[in-house]
Amino acid sequence: MTKRLFSPFLYFAIAIAAANARAAEVDANELFRSVTELRSEIEQIRQVTGEPLPPTREYRIHDAVPRHVFYQAQTLFRKSNQFAQQMAGVSRQSPKQAPEGEIRDEDVLALLNDVRGQLTLVKEALGIEAAAPEAPAQRRKQPSDVLHGIIEAGREINFISGRSVAWTTIYDRILLAVTYVGGALPEEARFPPLPPHQTGRFPADVFNRLVECMEISRAPASQHDVAMLRLESIRTTETGPTAIEVGDVATI
Repeated sequence: MTKRLFSPFLYFAIAIAAANARAAEVDANELFRSVTELRSEIEQIRQVTGEPLPPTREYRIHDAVPRHVFYQAQTLFRKSNQFAQQMAGVSRQSPKQAPEGEIRDEDVLALLNDVRGQLTLVKEALGIEAAAPEAPAQRRKQPSDVLHGIIEAGREINFISGRSVAWTTIYDRILLAVTYVGGALPEEARFPPLPPHQTGRFPADVFNRLVECMEISRAPASQHDVAMLRLESIRTTETGPTAIEVGDVATI
């Protein structure tokens, strides 16, 4: 009798221990592997839809921390859900919210799994039955590598879905960023006057100015012990970034 009662409890304990062990294995290497497989899913969709590859625009990302990765994963979920609405007629969904405490790699992985769930719905709608190839194990990956992969996955979804963004939306995001940064500045310097309106500007000009602003924000951020992302453009196309890429940087 005792043995029969103890066995289910033992199995339950082993299951809990195994789950904890799997959670403990989640790190930047595992996240990068997940993003690699996710991008393979997107590539399967691209080939079926017959869309060309998006123009190459490469970045070198520095100093990313888990919260940067988490919030960009939220953005990627929104894009994948919009894509699933467009291709599979699913309902609008919101991404998982940030935990109240510390953001962990497990939180990011849960979001990435949700993104793959949305892409699975798109694949089913397109009749794609093949699973994406399993990515090899990774070593020595950093949060910045994961963040770069998530940003590129978002660019690929944008290009396949033909998604666009209004400049008013980008402006609202910039105002939100200004509000956050302004809260950390002395009151007299909190909201400097805006420069005069300039004509003849293109998305590349706004993109480059946003990157400059991110760099300027590093000084007040360091005073408050806040990790600040640094984005360095190392290759550009002849046409430069699109409005949607400017919106992505504003979101970052």
